[in-house]
Parts: sequence; C-alpha cells; structure tokens
Amino acid sequence: MENARISLFQLFTLLVFFIVGTTVMFPLASDAKQAAWVAVLFAMLGGIALFELYQYLYRQYPDLLFADYTKRILGKYVGTIIGISYTVFFLYGAARDVRDGMELLSLKFSETPITFLGGLLILVIMYGLYMGIEVISRCSEILFVILLGMGILFAVFVFVSGIVKLENLLPILEPGWKTIISTAMKESWMAPFGEVVCFTAIFPYLNRANGQLRVGLGGVIAGGLFLAFAHALTIAVIGSRARDNAISPLLKMVQQVNVGDFIQRLDSFFMIWLIINDFFKITIFMYAAVMCGTTLLKISKNVLILPMGAVVLCTSIFFADSYAAHMEQSDFVLKNIYPIFGAYIPVLLCVVLYIRRKFGEY
Repeated sequence: MENARISLFQLFTLLVFFIVGTTVMFPLASDAKQAAWVAVLFAMLGGIALFELYQYLYRQYPDLLFADYTKRILGKYVGTIIGISYTVFFLYGAARDVRDGMELLSLKFSETPITFLGGLLILVIMYGLYMGIEVISRCSEILFVILLGMGILFAVFVFVSGIVKLENLLPILEPGWKTIISTAMKESWMAPFGEVVCFTAIFPYLNRANGQLRVGLGGVIAGGLFLAFAHALTIAVIGSRARDNAISPLLKMVQQVNVGDFIQRLDSFFMIWLIINDFFKITIFMYAAVMCGTTLLKISKNVLILPMGAVVLCTSIFFADSYAAHMEQSDFVLKNIYPIFGAYIPVLLCVVLYIRRKFGEY
C-alpha cells in the first residue's frame, strides 16, 4: 500500500467521475428506448446495494486491499487465483474505457491514427498513477467543481436554445416494466455501478473511518441521478432512435446548441468535459489493477505501471477492430462477465466469511 490519505469529499468526487465516466458518452440502456433514464434509476438502486456490499467487506478488513482479504477469506491459493482474476478484470475495464476515449477523440481528430490518440491518453494516466492516489484525488477535487459548473452551463444552454422536446420522452413506460427492469439488470447495473468494485483498492486510504458509507452512497446516488438526467435530456432533444444510433449522443445534442446565433459550436468544450471524465475512470481502473498486482507480487507499484499501461493500450487497440465490434464485445461482457466480478464473487466472499465465523473457523 501507498503511504497516502484521501478525504471523504475526494472519495465522493472520484465516485461521481467514475460513475459518469464513459457511461455518459454512449447510448446506455438502449433497449428501454425513451425510458432509458428510468432503467438507469433502477440500476442505481442495484448499485446502492452493491456499494453496501463492498463497504461491508472493507469494514471487516479496513487496513487491507481486496487481493489481501480474498486470501484471508478463501485461503492462500484460491484467494490468489481470485486476486489474479480481478487484476485481469480491472485491466480489461481500463482497456475498454481507453477504447471508448479513442473512439470519441477520433470523431474530432479523424485524420489522426487512433493508436496515437490512445497512446497520449495512456501516457497521461500512467503519470497520474506514478504520482499516486493523493495527487489523483486532489485533481478530482479541483476539477469536480470546474466540470460541475461546465455541466450546469451546458444544460442551461440546451434549454435556452429551445431544442428540448419533452414529447420525445412520452409515453414513458411504453417499453413496459419488464423490459425496463430487464435492461437495468442486464446492462446499466454493471456499467457503471458494478464496476465500483475497483474502489476496494481506494477505501483503505480514507483519512476518516466514520462517514465513508454515507459519503460513498452519496457519490453513487449523485452519479446515478446525473446519468439519468443526462440520458433523459439527450432523448428529449434528439429522440430515442437517434440516440441509440449515435456514437456519442450527448455530443450530438450539444452540437445543436444555439443561443442567439452567438453561443454555438460547444462540442469542442464538451469533448474536453467528456475526456476528463474518461481519464478518471481509466485511472481508477488501472490503479486497482496496479494495487492488486502489487499485493500479489510484493513489489513496488511503480514497477507495474509501465507494463500494465502497455497491456491496456494493446488490449484497447487489438481486442476489437472496429467500433461496432467494440460495442458488441462490450454488450457480451456486461451481461456475462461483469456480474461475476461485480456481484457474484463479493457475495461469495461475504457468505464464506459468515460461515467461517459462525462455525468458529475464523
């Protein structure tokens, strides 16, 4: 572990950045059509339950990282295998989000090789990892206020431009409750809320033992509400069909802003807003992977930053040869792989811990 401490407010900002992350870029919960924002709210409720689960495990081992207490609960060998699996999972999550950022940047820099864009992004992230969690958290604390102000301004400009059509949200429940809840559980529950499991690598650095559950839940709820609002606003402006077919529907919405033929073409500023969110999500994923690797191999985190950065960059480039293949792959892992790491294994750890304590084996 690092010799570092972060505040509860910094935890809050990191959670909001992480949850908003890349999830705000692309058409989340598209199967729910105009009720996508309702599906996000249901997913948020599941995210609250998952966060309480992660917090429960943390409270049992407040001074240990995730890869440490998996060995305490499941034994050295099984716990090590679980730790290695989570390291791979965190690296894949980082690679997926790097590819999201590359696809987004390529919309603006179409003549620049996508590999170069990804390389620049990963270099900045590796520097942040080298500086440590305190520096990353301080940056999030500062940028949170700036990005929150920018987000409010963007929303105001959208409403003032007169492009919001609330009828696009009606009828709200046309897809049906079954479709809405199914979409929430299969797609938007795991991304982003199930991905919050990587914060198990950050909880031990909190400088206050009390209040972390309340503040953490506040971050999950704030991020979830923002996502629901952002997707509802996007549907109200461009419609659910156009949203589902766009690479970055939120960016497409902002491109329509025109206030008095004076305030327009805000997409460049909004691109910066999106990439900063993506930066923090990738950084937290990679930090969790690095700390898992550090715990398992008993070496300095700085030794792992470069090789893991290279793995993430190569994975983001070569695992999918096109945007369509990337999205198809993402749909598969969200429904089949992410629940294993986001829900099933943490529940298994809690059950095993309870049984061992009940029968006096722990």
